[in-house]
Amino acid sequence: MKQLHKGRCQMCGQVLLVPGDSHYSEGAHIQAIGYPYNGPDVLENVLCLCPNCHVLFDYGARYLTDDLRIIDGVTQEEIGKLRTHRQHKLDIRYVRHHRGRWVAED
Repeated sequence: MKQLHKGRCQMCGQVLLVPGDSHYSEGAHIQAIGYPYNGPDVLENVLCLCPNCHVLFDYGARYLTDDLRIIDGVTQEEIGKLRTHRQHKLDIRYVRHHRGRWVAED
């Protein structure tokens, strides 16, 4: 997944260069794995994020709409569209689960 995105954060677009002509990014589970969320460790449940966006996403300061718009969890403002790759398909069930942890929906 990181190779598909070439280490570029799907939220902010940042590429972190590290020594050795490498990129650093993190695999962020959309539906958290482990208790109590029990999300699967599958490609459809993982985003390629920089460390900052990963933390913001994990704490609900960033979440996704069904059409993959990025929402600021503090201001509720749209801040952009998630970068996607045709070979990296996300399962909307995981997106909805993540958002449901942070947003009361009608």
